[in-house]
Amino acid sequence: MKKIWFILIPVALIVFLLSRTGGTDEEYIAEINQYWEDRHDFFRTSEVSPFVQKGEEYQEVDYFDPNPDFKVNGKLNRLSKRETLTLENSDGTTTTYLKFATIDFRIKGETCTLLILKALGFGNQYLLAFSDATSGGTTYGGGRYLDVGIGKSDQVTLDFNKAYNPYCAYFDDFACPFPPRENLLEVAIEAGEKNYSH
Repeated sequence: MKKIWFILIPVALIVFLLSRTGGTDEEYIAEINQYWEDRHDFFRTSEVSPFVQKGEEYQEVDYFDPNPDFKVNGKLNRLSKRETLTLENSDGTTTTYLKFATIDFRIKGETCTLLILKALGFGNQYLLAFSDATSGGTTYGGGRYLDVGIGKSDQVTLDFNKAYNPYCAYFDDFACPFPPRENLLEVAIEAGEKNYSH
């Protein structure tokens, strides 16, 4: 039976990858490198790691060198109209989400907008799936995911250095939602996880 990868990230992985803060570029780069070291440890050892579940040896994911230019501030625009959106999953099934908010930001001199979806019936679990000009080349063709801290403020941070692949990038019996058409960025996001080629 295929496993549906319909939430942004498992709670266990959120706890495992608690982010740190740094004031300088050197501290920030060290933070990002530690983030990926923690992710390697998660994949090797956690019982909810897809590699542990499959009994497969984990070979490290590759990622772009950390670049502070890909950590940007954005404005969160919560949507008052409750509209749903159905996304196609990688296995041909579909999953329906609630349109929760949009985020406006600038990156590489371009003004962009991303749509955040909320999983129906699963509490405060959100999906920010996107693709960009690297998708299908240096990064996974099915798009990548990004965690966003959502609180009371309308100011949010998008750290594309922490963009990661869905589980179906490693094993095709996970069903992962493709990014909505609103999230097909034309810019090249050369940050975060690369295509898994092992």
